[in-house]
Amino acid sequence: MHGIENFVGNYWWLIFIVPGIGGGALQRHHRRRLAILKAKGELAEKQKAALQTPAEPQAICGCSHHLSFHNPRTSACAVEECRCQQYVGPEPLGHVFAQPLIEPEGFQPPGPDVSQL
Repeated sequence: MHGIENFVGNYWWLIFIVPGIGGGALQRHHRRRLAILKAKGELAEKQKAALQTPAEPQAICGCSHHLSFHNPRTSACAVEECRCQQYVGPEPLGHVFAQPLIEPEGFQPPGPDVSQL
């Protein structure tokens, strides 16, 4: 116990130096940790945005109105005060009918039966 009292008595001035040195290290560590957390959050947001399905494209005319506002026969815009006379936007895709696929196990190719050879 006498050794501790002797050390504290002789080196009491260290209490002003040591916390400053240690405190700076703690502050640097804290700043680095905050930077890492921020980078991880930005990465998670980017991954979430990449996994989302893109919005379906809309048929928008040069007059900034949707295709549904244009008369199909005359192509004139039905919105008041719009001078657009013809829809010039992308043409929507038509509906496609796809035949059901057959199962490969149930399909027998025409020709001689190879299992009997």
